[in-house]
Amino acid sequence: MQNQSSIHAIHEMLHMQSALNKMTNGAEWRSGLTQLGKVIDWKRCIYMEAAELIDSYPWKHWKNITATTDMENVRIELVDIWHFLLSLTLETLEISKAAILLDEAFISNSEQVSIVHCDMPIIKQVLVHETLMRIALESGEVSEGYLTRLAKSFVNACQVAELSFEQMYQIYMAKNVLNKFRQDHGYKEGTYIKEWNGKEDNIVMFEIIATMTDFSGDQLYLSLKENYRLINGS
Repeated sequence: MQNQSSIHAIHEMLHMQSALNKMTNGAEWRSGLTQLGKVIDWKRCIYMEAAELIDSYPWKHWKNITATTDMENVRIELVDIWHFLLSLTLETLEISKAAILLDEAFISNSEQVSIVHCDMPIIKQVLVHETLMRIALESGEVSEGYLTRLAKSFVNACQVAELSFEQMYQIYMAKNVLNKFRQDHGYKEGTYIKEWNGKEDNIVMFEIIATMTDFSGDQLYLSLKENYRLINGS
């Protein structure tokens, strides 16, 4: 899914993200405030998710030194970051321009010989993710140049996690359904139950997808609804 098909997929995700942001934060979410007047900071969202991503690595020298990387969670965190990168880009650029900028980040990365390899030492992998965090922490104007650097750094992080564009797209579509489900069931109000019979809803979502012959957002939503009904007794 590269070039023409990838830019169409990015267009689709940008439109879906815009709709989700509108539902979650109000029609004027691009102003930097929710409908309740709460500040929206997409850059902070990115670097906080990057910190959670890094904690999926056994980087601590004093604890679980023989542990292995939870690469599945690294990939999920990267897709969460993608949600916020889409949002930050949409806040700054109109959709067509945003799609071109993000698509070019993937294309330019695939066309050059990358120094990033999934089999590099753990601490070097962590440094790649910290570069993404470092760029997100920069203050100042969110320009096209800044967004390009941030997007390319994100693509490098995806390479480390062996997360292809196609995989990211599929997980994004699924997470978009889950995010809508959460909002429809009290996430913002604090009444949503995230752990379902000892499993986080993310895990349940992936288990449902694994049973599907063909991915269907509508079917995923209905299956989530049925599973949620069983755990909360409604």
